[in-house]
Amino acid sequence: MRLSGLLLLVIGTLTASIVAPRPAEACAVCIEMPETSLADHLLSADAIVLAGPGPDNPFMFVPKEILKGTAQDIARLPEIPFLIDSTTRAAFRADPQKAVLLTYGATDKDAAGRSVSRKWRRIFMLTPERTRFLQVLNSAEETWQLGDIRSADRIAFFAAYISHQDRVLRDTALIEIDRAPYDLVRSLRIKVPTEQMLQEFRDINRIGFVPVSIRLLGLQTDDTEAVSIVRSRYRHALSTGSSYLYEWALAGIEVDGSNAVAAIDGVLGTGNRKMEDRRALVRALAEGGSVSPKLRGQIIQIFSRILNHDSALALDIAIASRDWGETLLDDQFKALLELEDTDPATRFVIETWLAPQE
Repeated sequence: MRLSGLLLLVIGTLTASIVAPRPAEACAVCIEMPETSLADHLLSADAIVLAGPGPDNPFMFVPKEILKGTAQDIARLPEIPFLIDSTTRAAFRADPQKAVLLTYGATDKDAAGRSVSRKWRRIFMLTPERTRFLQVLNSAEETWQLGDIRSADRIAFFAAYISHQDRVLRDTALIEIDRAPYDLVRSLRIKVPTEQMLQEFRDINRIGFVPVSIRLLGLQTDDTEAVSIVRSRYRHALSTGSSYLYEWALAGIEVDGSNAVAAIDGVLGTGNRKMEDRRALVRALAEGGSVSPKLRGQIIQIFSRILNHDSALALDIAIASRDWGETLLDDQFKALLELEDTDPATRFVIETWLAPQE
């Protein structure tokens, strides 16, 4: 069943329950970062059901309506493993027509393209607002393919929910933006309140959302508060190291451009930073140069100096050079191929990049 048909069925099932609007209640939602998106869960699921409490056990979910699959299919699947928490039980008592959307299947693929780790997933409790979201998604998803993360229309659709009052829809937007290529997200110039991003940093239970929040904060270049925060924090991250060094360095490049690149160069030039930090900084330079071609000349000079004394970072630099179509470092790459200790992955990328030019 296509997602469009599924969503029409969901909407039809819920029409009677959304006529009289009610406040969206809090509910437990199993979303972790990084995560396959809501749209991909629905598109790839083997079975989709609306579930509620069992008649004999109010703590266990049972299917109330099958939206994808058959009764025989559902009977062969493992039991729904989620317990109904007290908040959800209270919501069911207040409105017996409510339901939780569950899927069974896998969106992860192995090297052969086969689905792995099939399991039940709790998507969310349906509310009027979420039903309207699904209704809009119904018409928008026609142009998307499963797993397509380079669709500007798709990212723009979810970005519209980035500051939604419903935390579930807001998280759904963050998940989509987190998995999208940075250049695509940057091109959309998504506006997010600075305070919203800061709240993500303060909540230990939201740690998975911190990297995408930093990247989004760096894109708020028209917001003086956001720029001030990024300037302070990226400089601190460069001086001390950070779990989010790549994100803060990239955000710094967004707000300070060439000055941030020079600051990163200063750190890389010290030679006393651990390899994980050096690789994160090279990655930030590569991404920054990809989205800001005017910085590439300065970054290429940094890369050239690195290659002279640190072949361990050659792979990251070779990938950036390939993506930019840059040839100024080719002689240094050729010299690396002459070294016996150049690792196979680096050798492969360099040979692949140099081969068409020879």
